[in-house]
Amino acid sequence: MNHQSGLFDDDSRPGAAASLPATPPAGAAVALTALKFSNSALSAEQRRFNQLLERTGTLTGKIEAARVLADAHRIASGATLRPLEVQRNALMRDMALWLDGRLKRPGLTRKQQRMASEIIRVLAASLASEGVEKMRELHDAHSDETLADQEKASAAETQAFLEEMLGEALDSDQEFANPQEVLHASMEQIRQQAEAHEQARAQHKAKRVKAAQKQQAQDADGALRTIYRQLASALHPDRETDPTERARKTSLMSEANAAYGRRDLLALLQLQLRAELADVRKVSAMAKVKIAALTALLKERVDVLTQELRDFEDHTREEFDLPPYLPLTAAGLRRHMQEQKQDLQGEIASMHSDLRRVRDDAEFKRWLREQVRLAQEEDRF
Repeated sequence: MNHQSGLFDDDSRPGAAASLPATPPAGAAVALTALKFSNSALSAEQRRFNQLLERTGTLTGKIEAARVLADAHRIASGATLRPLEVQRNALMRDMALWLDGRLKRPGLTRKQQRMASEIIRVLAASLASEGVEKMRELHDAHSDETLADQEKASAAETQAFLEEMLGEALDSDQEFANPQEVLHASMEQIRQQAEAHEQARAQHKAKRVKAAQKQQAQDADGALRTIYRQLASALHPDRETDPTERARKTSLMSEANAAYGRRDLLALLQLQLRAELADVRKVSAMAKVKIAALTALLKERVDVLTQELRDFEDHTREEFDLPPYLPLTAAGLRRHMQEQKQDLQGEIASMHSDLRRVRDDAEFKRWLREQVRLAQEEDRF
């Protein structure tokens, strides 16, 4: 390992990393091991440092595990459910078009015509939301109000509800076309307000910070900046003539830029160790000297990772429509997918049966009455 440059030496030379390892020696675990205090008689500050260090590793692992889980389930769900959804939508489209054609022939009372038109509107609206071609036109042909107008009215109702709940108007001059646009705008406004509140809180806290705390923050920034400068100097791809090494350094430099931008101490340390720019013993010694500054950096990182994990879990639940009673685990997602599969298979079987029944005119009229009764029963619940 090259020990020519220490972790906080500002005079790092471009040639400090003449040969980069093909793979990281042990990933982030190396940085964690190098930093962690192992003395049995630890101070409160050292214990706090170790706790935050372990927490960053735990959160990073949970985020990565959640991403792997979501990616795997996305593939499994697409392979299992999407063909069934396509089949169900095709049957719904067939039913809507058949009913539309039946209404153009005589033999139905006005009440039966109204019932059939209502079923067409429901089917067409559902299919239009799935992006099925020409279903908007079919819906509008059987409705006094276009689907676009209904969506705008629903958007206005959603906007009024959210503005009442938030206690202020949405900061937007646009006319929302559907409720989804309203929800997006409200979430963005909430996010911006939260950011502004956090900035104001940070500014207020900064005004009250003591000189020692200011020095601590400066030390933290200096630590990050120094590590980053070392990496930038040693990994600059333009100084490398070998194409393979240039590509490798370009990749590592990109990682360094991203890590510095998000103030990720562990990622920068990992890159230093991967690039053979740091002695593990010097890393550990640095932690003892700079414990207050690095503890502040780790606390920042823990907060960021905690929010990132929470946001990703919320997004994953929303993406897969996971009910609250099921955990966000492989077993929970599999159970939900199986429930969705059974529901879709039931809908498909029901649609096949319905399409057979409506071909007979007398059975069709009985089927219409059944649909009205079922709709009324659903309304009561």
